[in-house]
Amino acid sequence: MSSAPVTVVNVPFAHKAITEIACHARGANYMGGNGVRTILDMGGQDCKAIHCDEKGKVTNFLMNDKCAAGTGRGMEVISDLMQIPIAELGPRSFDIDADVDAVSSVCVVFAKSEALGLLKAGYTKNKVIAAYCQAMAERVVSLLERIGVEEGFFITGGIAKNPGVVKRIEKLLGIKAIDTKVDSQIAGALGAALFGYTLMSKKAAA
Repeated sequence: MSSAPVTVVNVPFAHKAITEIACHARGANYMGGNGVRTILDMGGQDCKAIHCDEKGKVTNFLMNDKCAAGTGRGMEVISDLMQIPIAELGPRSFDIDADVDAVSSVCVVFAKSEALGLLKAGYTKNKVIAAYCQAMAERVVSLLERIGVEEGFFITGGIAKNPGVVKRIEKLLGIKAIDTKVDSQIAGALGAALFGYTLMSKKAAA
């Protein structure tokens, strides 16, 4: 069952409100082509699994907005804890001598405590980061599996720039995300711009 998206209006002179889910679908369709069918948006505060048609129109979605696990905020917590720049976490998660199990807790608060425990137990920082990236990937994949993943898989949002999470998601799913030369972090903003362009074009033609 899909959760209702929250629409926040911050521009008082706006003529129309469009959900960010619709914007991410439209942007992903433009960036990845009309073969995009499943979109994973890993943002700072929530995580969304979206299905769309060949025109980028949303056909179904699920979202996790109850917990920071699987979001950029969760990764920021680990970055602060490890005192390592967030951009370095992904690459460093692979700089380990052997694969590690995911941290057992999906809650950021408890994952932080568990990470501290692993450091005290002798884990290197890179191993702790790897364990958290694995946990985040597993959390996100569980959301995707609830809605189903179709070929034409595209990832948007800030975590899309973290290879430590993305590659683990791909491995768990057995599907490689569509690669694009354009920064997929801007997919939502691009989708909003495309909606705006279409609306203005229709207005001008009227």
